[in-house]
Amino acid sequence: HGGGRMATAHDVSPPLSLSTTFTCPEPGSDGHVYSRISNPTRERCETLLGAIEGTPSSPARAVLYASGLAATFGALSRLLPSRVAISGGYHGTHQVLEQLQRISGGASCNPIPLPTPEDAAAVLREGDVVWLETPRNPDCHVADVAAYADAARELGGVRVVVDSTFAPPPLQRALTLGADIVMHSTTKYLAGHSDAIGGALCVRDAALASELRADRSAVGSTPGALEVWLLMRSLRTLHLRVERQSATAAELAHWLDRAMPALTRPDLAVGLVHSVAHPSLPSDPSHGVARRQMSGGYGGCFALELASEQAARSLPAALRLFRDATSLGGVESLIEWRRKYDDAISPRLLRVSVGLEEAAHLQEDLQRAILQVSAAA
Repeated sequence: HGGGRMATAHDVSPPLSLSTTFTCPEPGSDGHVYSRISNPTRERCETLLGAIEGTPSSPARAVLYASGLAATFGALSRLLPSRVAISGGYHGTHQVLEQLQRISGGASCNPIPLPTPEDAAAVLREGDVVWLETPRNPDCHVADVAAYADAARELGGVRVVVDSTFAPPPLQRALTLGADIVMHSTTKYLAGHSDAIGGALCVRDAALASELRADRSAVGSTPGALEVWLLMRSLRTLHLRVERQSATAAELAHWLDRAMPALTRPDLAVGLVHSVAHPSLPSDPSHGVARRQMSGGYGGCFALELASEQAARSLPAALRLFRDATSLGGVESLIEWRRKYDDAISPRLLRVSVGLEEAAHLQEDLQRAILQVSAAA
């Protein structure tokens, strides 16, 4: 019955509980009953993630889901706004909006263009949700979370949800900036090893967290115990990984930015790189906001546009260290021609997710491959 040499209380590495059901707890006790409702591994991981997303003065409560889109559905179905102010971003978020519009017969989750914080008072109304994906997929644009939170507070009855997948702690903590809910696709940086799909919502309000958990149990969007355990393993190295990935991405983005047509570079021919987008670049339109908001670094992804569509389509296959694959945030560097999955994206754009390889090796790989595909184009 859990005592003696079979006890796990002294394990250094947290144990994995795979049980779907539990011995009925004593009357009045707070034990586990069924894993769709609660599970010791999941509760431990939620406690850990809440501590990471919050601060000692502003604690957070985390609710884990089977995927990032399940978390998105969980947030929007609980808030159930008639309108969602949103600007581009991940196409899966828009698919969730379409699902909720269909389920509600068009009464809920109708998207409207995201106004600027200055125009929010004239556009938004009570009951709206502001959905900020920051940095945004795939162009890495940074939205001013604090400015939108201030505008929502002045209006009253407007909620701000931040998709912080591209900037997990310690890069950005949106709850401390005034957001009501922070969403993560934990598949990306939080799990960070391309082996565990999941999602999370982080909130300050204990009552809201309880409601989200009840909704999750009702619709069955709980994550599996193994994925949760892998996430918990990864959270132990989160700050080491994302700070290194962010620094390397900034180094590569600055190097590529200097290869723009305005300057001559002997190592990367003039004109092959059309544009580079990363919040670390002083020339980036959202650099000022990012400096205030992203205290731990500017993120491990950047957007690269080459001079032609043909070169952009050919680059992933020409690289040796970067894998031609979707997703992001893992320890291995990935690159993809994003138009393959989203026809709203520029055909010259590539999304680059930087891993933990040496920056000099990644630069050499990019230089060789860009010269190769540009010559062929």
